[in-house]
Amino acid sequence: MRTKLKIDHAHSMDNGIRFYSKRHKGYVAISTVDELGNIKTEWTTMKKYEKEKNKHDKIANMKKFSIFILCVLPFATIFSILLEWAISKDTLLGIRFLFMGYAFMLLGMFVITTFIERKKEKNAYKFHSAEHMVLNAYRKLKRVPSLEEIREYSRFSNSCGTNATTQMVMNFILMFLCTFISNMLYSIIGMLSADIIVLILLKCGFLNFLQKYTTIIPTDKELSVAIAGMNVWFENEKKEKEKSRSKKFLHRLFPRVFN
Repeated sequence: MRTKLKIDHAHSMDNGIRFYSKRHKGYVAISTVDELGNIKTEWTTMKKYEKEKNKHDKIANMKKFSIFILCVLPFATIFSILLEWAISKDTLLGIRFLFMGYAFMLLGMFVITTFIERKKEKNAYKFHSAEHMVLNAYRKLKRVPSLEEIREYSRFSNSCGTNATTQMVMNFILMFLCTFISNMLYSIIGMLSADIIVLILLKCGFLNFLQKYTTIIPTDKELSVAIAGMNVWFENEKKEKEKSRSKKFLHRLFPRVFN
């Protein structure tokens, strides 16, 4: 049965996936798996889910934040020293260094933090792939896919959060190249056009290369968890759609009562 339901977004975890509701604002479908391979699904509110998160999750988030800060500090220090030197030599050289240096700093931070996290949270990267695959399959089929069907879809997604880093890196590289245009007006137009060009390339799926590092080919376990979570999300979204239709129908019959 085909439907026009649209999923809002999803988020992978170290033991499963969360699917966020578009019609039920604040609701989430959660699908997780335990060490024995048992899959558990739940339809709950984000407030309730946040309350049930244990201290281990908070400590893990603090560790991630600490790793990020430790990676940022040396890059930021070296970048600021070199930028000051470049500007003292020549203003244009400083601008070029600002663009290219910032692109390499973002890329360097991304590579280091991803390398560290992949070693510790390998499962989360598999669930990240499964999340993309089930969403790609759903958007194409307009229904929850089977295990055989989901295997045929890409583990890369044009709407992945990783592409935010790709977008910034590509923008600064293109802006760096625009500084070599002798005509200042054309150079500025080129810089302003850089973001549009990158957005089009991202939309067409030509800039998903960094997702090779934020995803790992999933097994049937991760794919099954993704399908289970999608089923919970689909059923609740469909119920809400039917309720919405009923309300509209009653509103037409009894406008004064439902105004």
